[in-house]
Amino acid sequence: MKLIKSISLAAAALSLTAPAIALVNPSITTAQAATKKSTGTITVGDNNSSVIGVYNAAGKQKNQKIRNGTTFKYYGAPKLINNEYTYKIAKDKYVPTSAISTLNGKSVLYIANNSYVYDKNGKRVTKNSKRVLLRRSRIVNYTGSIKTAASDAYRFLVNDGKKMALSTKTIKGHQYYSIGKNAYIRVSNVSYVNNEPLYAAYQTVTLGKHSNESKVPVYDAEGKTVSQELTAGSKVNVDRTKTIKNGDQTLILYGIKGQKSYIDMNDIATMPNLAVAPEE
Repeated sequence: MKLIKSISLAAAALSLTAPAIALVNPSITTAQAATKKSTGTITVGDNNSSVIGVYNAAGKQKNQKIRNGTTFKYYGAPKLINNEYTYKIAKDKYVPTSAISTLNGKSVLYIANNSYVYDKNGKRVTKNSKRVLLRRSRIVNYTGSIKTAASDAYRFLVNDGKKMALSTKTIKGHQYYSIGKNAYIRVSNVSYVNNEPLYAAYQTVTLGKHSNESKVPVYDAEGKTVSQELTAGSKVNVDRTKTIKNGDQTLILYGIKGQKSYIDMNDIATMPNLAVAPEE
C-alpha cells in the first residue's frame, strides 16, 4: 500500500509510477462482492497514478489495478490496513482512502491528522457523551463552495493548473471547513481536497541548528549559499518549495516569503502543518 498522504514537501513534490499489471474489470469486481447489501459507493481518482492498487485484508497488494474514475459499491465500515483506512469493494479486496475522490457521490476531504469536530462556536462536538474524532487517513464529505483562490487562501490545483479554494469559516482565529450542519474541522488537519493536494499561501517554520551550529545558511535559487545567515530557533515564513541538484546532493529548499532566498529543509526543526506549493 502506498504511503498515507501527508502534508510534507516530499508528499507534495514526488510522484509515484504505477507498475504495469492487470486492470480490474468493474463488473467482475462487483459480482464478486459479498451478497449483503452495499453500504454506499466510492470513486477512485488517485492524483499520482492513472491506475490504483487493490489490497487484501493482510495489506498485500493484489495483482490487479483499477482505473481512475471507476465507481464501486463498498461494503461495511472502513477498515484500517497498513496504517491507512480502506474500503472493501469485493471479497478480500480493499481500496485505500488515499485513492478515493468521491464518497457516496460527493466530494471528500482527506484527514491528515486526527481531527476533532467543532461547532460554530469552536466547541468540540459530542455524540453519546464522547467527542467526535475523525482519525488520520479517514475521508469525509464536505459542504461549501469551490471558487478561484485568493492570494492568501488555502488552495489546490486542478486541470490546467488553476488555483482553486474551498470556502472556509473563521472560528476563534482558526480556519475551518464545513462537513455538515454546525460541524467543522480545522483546515490544518486536511491534506487533500477532492483528491487534490492542499497548499497554504505560506507557513511559519522554526529553524534548528545547522550541523550543530547556531548559524543557519541561506541559499539562492541555484542552491549556493549567500552572505545572509539566520539563527537557530528563529521563525521564518515560507511560501514555496524547490528541489535542485547541488553537486552530488539533492537539496529540498523552502523559499522565504517576500525574498528570492531559501532555507534547506534539513535546517527546519518544526515542519509546517500544511504544504506550500512547488515553485512555478
